[in-house]
Amino acid sequence: MPRFRTTREVATHDVEAMRVVCDGCDAARPCDEHAGRASLWLVTAGAFELRDAAGRHLLDPTQAIVMPAGHAFQIRHPAGPDVCVAFRGPVVDALAERGAHLVAISPMQITQIAAGFADHDELALAEALSQLAPVASLASPAAPDRGLSAAVVDALRARYAEPTSLHELATKTGYSVFHTCRVFRATTGMTIHGFRRELRLRHALARILDGDDALAAVALATGFASQSHLTNLFRARFGVTPAKARTRDGQRALWQGRRGHGPSSASARPATPVTST
Repeated sequence: MPRFRTTREVATHDVEAMRVVCDGCDAARPCDEHAGRASLWLVTAGAFELRDAAGRHLLDPTQAIVMPAGHAFQIRHPAGPDVCVAFRGPVVDALAERGAHLVAISPMQITQIAAGFADHDELALAEALSQLAPVASLASPAAPDRGLSAAVVDALRARYAEPTSLHELATKTGYSVFHTCRVFRATTGMTIHGFRRELRLRHALARILDGDDALAAVALATGFASQSHLTNLFRARFGVTPAKARTRDGQRALWQGRRGHGPSSASARPATPVTST
C-alpha cells in the first residue's frame, strides 16, 4: 500500500489546501476510493494514474482534476512517487458542480497559485483557483487518430524524464513511426519531442516554484542533461532563468509573459479523457 505524508498548508474560508507526499508503492490490486468532499488535486512533482467511470487519466503538473463529493476512483503510480496539493472549500465546491473533470493548468496559473501560498494571501489563492478553466470534452476518444495521439501522450506523461524511443512509442500505437509522428502533430499541433520537452519544462517549473531543491537536482529529476541544459531551455520557454523564477520579479515576469502554450492546451484534446482498454 502507498504511504502518505500529509501537511496542511492553507486553511481559510474559501480554500483549504493539503500537501500530500506519496511514496508511489501500490498494492497488488487497486481498491475503490471515494472523495469525502469536493476536491481539486494539483500535482507538483511526479505523476499518477487515476481511473474512474469516465476512463483513465494521467495527472501531472500540466493538468489537475476536480471531483465532487462521493466520486469513486482508483489510483495507481506507474511513474513512482509524487507530490500533490489537494484543495477543498467553497471555491472548489463551485468548480465541482459540473461533475468530475480535468482542468488545464497554465504556467501563469501554477505561478499564481504558488504565489498565493508563499504570500499567505487567501484572496489571491482563491482567485487563482476560481479562474481555472475546465478542459473541453473530446468528440470521440475512439476515433483512430485521437486514440493514437492519446496513447503517445499517456506514455510521455508517465515516463517524461526517461529516455524515450520513438520506435517504442509507435509500437504502442500499432502504427509506423512516420504515421505516428504525422498524426501526433496534426492532432496536437506539436512534435512528439517538442511535447516531451514541454512536459519536462513544466515539471521543472512546478518543482522550482513549489520547493527549494537545488537546480541541478531539479534538472536531473526532470530529464535534463545538466543544470545549464535546463537553464537554456527554461529561459527560452519562459523568458526567465530557473533561479529568477524563484524571485518575486521572476514570477511577475512569468505572469506577464506570452509563453503560455504547451501540453495544458495543445495536448488537451487527445489527452483528456482517455478511456482505458
